[in-house]
Amino acid sequence: MDSYSNKKGILIKAALGLIIVAMIGLDSCKQRSAGSSSAKEVMIDSLIQEYSHSFRVEYYKDHKVVKVFANGNKQPISTYVLCRKDVTLPEELKEAVRIESPVTRIVCLSTTHMGALKLLDARDLIAATANAYLIYDSAVNAMVKNGLIKDAGKDYQPSYEIIAQVKPQVLFSDGENSGSPQVNGKFRALKVSVASPRDYFEQDPLARAEWIKFFAAFIDKEKMADSIFRKVKAGYLETVKNVAETREHPTVFCNVPFNGVWYMPCGKNYVARLITDAGGKFLWNDDEPANGLNLTLNFEQVYGRAANADFWINTYVYTDLNELTTVDSKFKLFKAYKTGNVYNCSNRISAAGGLDMWETGTL
Repeated sequence: MDSYSNKKGILIKAALGLIIVAMIGLDSCKQRSAGSSSAKEVMIDSLIQEYSHSFRVEYYKDHKVVKVFANGNKQPISTYVLCRKDVTLPEELKEAVRIESPVTRIVCLSTTHMGALKLLDARDLIAATANAYLIYDSAVNAMVKNGLIKDAGKDYQPSYEIIAQVKPQVLFSDGENSGSPQVNGKFRALKVSVASPRDYFEQDPLARAEWIKFFAAFIDKEKMADSIFRKVKAGYLETVKNVAETREHPTVFCNVPFNGVWYMPCGKNYVARLITDAGGKFLWNDDEPANGLNLTLNFEQVYGRAANADFWINTYVYTDLNELTTVDSKFKLFKAYKTGNVYNCSNRISAAGGLDMWETGTL
């Protein structure tokens, strides 16, 4: 063999040796990763959403990670880890909110959480709830009355004593009042793990409905949540398809003045999207928002555009035409009022005023 061939053979053998060493090292790394929580964990699976990009659930060998995002950010604003008490977590998760799993005791600070827990057949996991008097679900109301679920006060002024007594593994905040630094600071002092859903930020109706998977991740009911969401999605898309084939698109406006200000959603708002998908022509659909995703208008501005609108919906707490005009007699001037085409989501309402719209309406 000449010197060139000899050198070539040596190089090939050396290269093969390096590949084998690298493969052994990689396999060893995988084994360490799979068997030790101190190394970088290997993700087994993840829950992928179709419509919402505001949360993600990642599954590992001995723990589950729920990440919540805001405004399309790639970095999560909140991270929750669900695992057994004896699990040693990776170093990179030391700042995450740790929640003991399986979850058997939940505190809810918003009635909006009831719809998801009801559909997931998880009412028995609720240890306490705020705003109990505003809950529509009769089964939950009976559990509160019988002491099976404790009354934890109001969302913006929760009963810390009651919450400490029930020792929840997770407390779902409402993200607004109970999401304040002062309230969360008190919960931390009580060693209460707080999870803050951001479903109310979703402006796509199906994205908002998909948050049932977020709640399901905490109680190991992802498959049930996926099944529920698939039915919701199928029904919604079928309706949108049928509506798209109609020729008539009635004009719509919504809400009533609050303290002299008429807050009106605009095109990117959740309510405006619902109206459009239902076949309505929302009169402020093309306006740019000035207050969040709403406009702040006065009576004259609304009347100038909606005087001859076909439908008027979402009239706050007012449930009949006579009650509506006791607030402002000028409401009689709207065509929708004259024709009786004024609708509110108050058909499913409890004696105390709890609306099912805020519980199962999203789904």
